[in-house]
Amino acid sequence: MSQHFIEKTRPPQGISSFTKIRLGWISPDQVTLVNPGSTQWTFLSPLSKKGETLAVKIPLKRRWSGGWSRYYLVENRQPIGYDRLLPDSGILVLKVNLDVMEGSGTVKVMDADPDSSYFSHATFRLDRNNRNAFIDKKNNVAIIPLWSDKGTQGVLITTPEKSSDALKAALMIRKLFQRFPEPRGKEEGKSIEACIASFKRSDFKTCCQGAQQALK
Repeated sequence: MSQHFIEKTRPPQGISSFTKIRLGWISPDQVTLVNPGSTQWTFLSPLSKKGETLAVKIPLKRRWSGGWSRYYLVENRQPIGYDRLLPDSGILVLKVNLDVMEGSGTVKVMDADPDSSYFSHATFRLDRNNRNAFIDKKNNVAIIPLWSDKGTQGVLITTPEKSSDALKAALMIRKLFQRFPEPRGKEEGKSIEACIASFKRSDFKTCCQGAQQALK
């Protein structure tokens, strides 16, 4: 995602949420703040489009003079607009360290698949078994991509301790969407709504139980 070009003869992809925030292109009310140790979900509009929420900020270290010197930024990168040429699409996690000099790793991509070259599998996605969770035990942060909804992409910020149950619940909801696509029946719709409501309350076990019952 930080490469200048995917192909030399074609335009570069759009800039990151970090740069857009510094330029004032993303306003503070378009960034959701979630502290480590908390559990909160939100839906992100594609970074290259206008939207109510464009990034999640997870603070890690405060500066003595105020503000945060280290934090995560979470963004939704989709092949739309200036991002129409991307090596990958999904939830991208950036780690920002303002304590280092410019050009020395101020912003690093938390690559979901470091074995793939050129950030070709850098994003986190619920539909990829090896790329469906980012875990930082040291900072008590877990980031899980969720399902999409009306052009936005869901993401859950939680703790490593809760991440396993949360991921299982998210995968069960995904199965419900696959089993009962639109237009769906009234009962199927109620089942999905109930599971999502449980998920929103962080009651992941009840979510899984409800989904299993609906899938029988």
